[in-house]
Amino acid sequence: MLSYEFGKMSDAQLKGVMSRAGVDVTDAMVKAEPIIQEVMMGGDKALLQLAKKFDKLKGNKLAVPEERIASAKNRVPKKLMGALAVSKNRIGAFHEKQDLKPFEYKDECGLMGQRVIPLRRVGVYVPGGSADYVSTVLMACVPARIAGVHEIAICTPGRDGEVPDSILAAADLCGVREVHPVGGAQAIAALAYGTESIRKVQKIVGPGGALVSAAKLLVRNDCEIDFLAGPSEILVIADQKASPEMIAADMLAQLEHDPLARAVLVSDSKHLIADTMFALKKMLEKADRNEVVNVAAEDGAIFVQVRNLREATDFSNSYAPEHLLIDTYEPWKVFARIENAGSVFVGRYSSVVFGDYCTGTNHILPTKGAASMKSGLTVYDFLKIIPYQSVTQEGAHELSDIVEVIAKAEGLDAHANAAKMRRRKSG
Repeated sequence: MLSYEFGKMSDAQLKGVMSRAGVDVTDAMVKAEPIIQEVMMGGDKALLQLAKKFDKLKGNKLAVPEERIASAKNRVPKKLMGALAVSKNRIGAFHEKQDLKPFEYKDECGLMGQRVIPLRRVGVYVPGGSADYVSTVLMACVPARIAGVHEIAICTPGRDGEVPDSILAAADLCGVREVHPVGGAQAIAALAYGTESIRKVQKIVGPGGALVSAAKLLVRNDCEIDFLAGPSEILVIADQKASPEMIAADMLAQLEHDPLARAVLVSDSKHLIADTMFALKKMLEKADRNEVVNVAAEDGAIFVQVRNLREATDFSNSYAPEHLLIDTYEPWKVFARIENAGSVFVGRYSSVVFGDYCTGTNHILPTKGAASMKSGLTVYDFLKIIPYQSVTQEGAHELSDIVEVIAKAEGLDAHANAAKMRRRKSG
C-alpha cells in the first residue's frame, strides 16, 4: 500500500500515481504484432495453433456449436439464470434511453439531414482465464442489440480451452449464436481481419489484458475499436462521515480483478485514511483471490490525504478514474464538480459492484485516464451517422460565392471551379 499527503507529493510521485506507473502496453505490442501477422497470413491454421498454445484449446473446432449455446441454460443453475435475466433487463432499460435520432430540415438552399445506421457486424471480446465474465457478455451485447446490430461474434478464451456454460447461457440470452473459444491477440486479429471460421467485423468492443489492448491498438487502422479497457480501477472521494469498512470492501472488489488493478482513496480525513488502510489489510488477509489482491494492493492500493473536498475533486478530475465512488456528507455537491470519470457512484450505498452487474449502466469503461476524453460503452458505439444534403438550383447559386471565396483562400482552385460550374448552370 502507498500513502501520500497531496501537498507534499513530489512531481515523480504524483506522475507515478496519475500515469498508473507499471500499467503499460509497450512490451505487449511487441508480443502482439507477430501474433497478428500470423493470423493475417495463416488464417484458421495459424489461429488454431495459437489457440492450442495460448488458450489450451481442446480439439480442432474454432466455433462453439449452436446447439451447445442454445442448451447451456439447462446446465446453468436456475438462480444464476434468473439473476442474468434481471441484469439484462436493467441494462436494456438504461441503454434504451440512449436515443440518437435521425433528422431532416429545409432552408433556403435545400434539404439537409442525417441517417442513423447500425453497424452490421461487431466482435465482442470477453476475458477469460481466472474468472467467467458473464456480465461482460450482457454489457457488450445488450446495447449492440438495442442499436440494431445484425451479427455479434464473441471471442473468449474461457477456461482451459473450453467456454463455460455460464458464458454461453448469457450469449444465448442476448440472442448471440456465434461464440469462438479463442482469446488474446489472436482473437483480436481474427475479428479484425477474418479467417475461414471467423468473418471480419466492423468494430471490436470489450475489455482485456495488456496483450488484448495492444492488439486492439495495432488493428485500429483496419477495424474500429471502442477504447483501451485495461486493468480495473476505482477512486473514492470520502470524508470523515464515510464508512472505512465499506470503502475498503469496494477497493478490494476492484483489486481482485487484476494484479495491475488500482484502488485510490482521496480524503480530507487523516483518521478515515488510517481506519480504511487497517480495514483493507484485514480483508486482504482473508481474501479468496489472495494471489491476485495482495500483488495488486502492494502498489495499487493508494491513499491520498488532501486539505479539503475541492482539492479531492481536482485530484479526481486529473486522475479521470474508470469508477468514481463519492461517499461524503453531501455527495451530490461533490458530484457537481466532477468532469472526468468513466462511471460515478454517488452516496454510501452506491457500491461500484452494483454497476458492475445490475444497476443498468455499462461496466465497459475507459481506464488509465482515458475517461478525460472518452465515455464508456453505449448504444452510440454501435451506430454510424450518415449526413446528407440536397442543394436546390437556387441554393447552388447562393452558396457558390461562399465556396469560391473560401476555396481560393485555401489555394484549392478545383473546389472553386466546381462551385462556379453549378452557379453557371443555375444562372
